[in-house]
Amino acid sequence: MSSKIQKESDGSYTVSVNVKFEGSMLEMEDKIQEMVNEIGLKATLEALKQFDTKGESIQKGGHQMTSKGSEKKSSRHPTDKE
Repeated sequence: MSSKIQKESDGSYTVSVNVKFEGSMLEMEDKIQEMVNEIGLKATLEALKQFDTKGESIQKGGHQMTSKGSEKKSSRHPTDKE
């Protein structure tokens, strides 16, 4: 199973999915659910990019807000050993 999202020249998006249905109906239903979830995730990530400020500051209510950009976040649980 694979999926792809592609931006078209008119600003719309095309989502394509390739899946092979095999096994029982229950197994096929599970594959369909996986496909829908994967497509939803990719479409949501693409939609969120439209709100990205590309590191530029935002002025709102007399306050200047800035972004650190797209960087991987990491966290450590207080009980984790160093």
